[in-house]
Amino acid sequence: MIKHLFWTLLLFSCHSNSNNDSQVKMPPPSDTAQTLTTEKESNELKKTVRRFDNHQRFEIVSFKNTLNKNTTDTDTSKCSGWKLTESDIEKIIKNSEPIGGTTWDLNFLVLTCTKSVKVVQHGQQFDVEINAASFFLVNNGDTSVFFGDYKDSDRKYFIEGPNTSE
Repeated sequence: MIKHLFWTLLLFSCHSNSNNDSQVKMPPPSDTAQTLTTEKESNELKKTVRRFDNHQRFEIVSFKNTLNKNTTDTDTSKCSGWKLTESDIEKIIKNSEPIGGTTWDLNFLVLTCTKSVKVVQHGQQFDVEINAASFFLVNNGDTSVFFGDYKDSDRKYFIEGPNTSE
């Protein structure tokens, strides 16, 4: 008897409520179409975002000395002697190669001395942070790519070179 009562209660508690307050309300069709259009436009904008290619033409818009505060290196006195010209920066960018996070972590120190550079390529602006330890980071929105400069001829542009020992 208790079993029968239990099943009866269960069945009645699962019935659908025809009350309008309990139904999920959908936005009018025109609002939905507008939302889809906005998402489509957003996706199209994302497709036009390019990654920086250091082997293609780019223009240096500005650069300035900066300090990296996210490092264990606290010696800022060496930064005053680290000078780069626009021509030096262009050579560094062109001669470097993309590296992964593990390569960056194992082969490069992170020094306090940095140069913040703005470059434009194909009409798109990129923020570049060159570290005095032979690497730089290119940022564009939510994308960041590390580059390392392994060229012996570029060693003169940095305070520290990469660790190239195997």
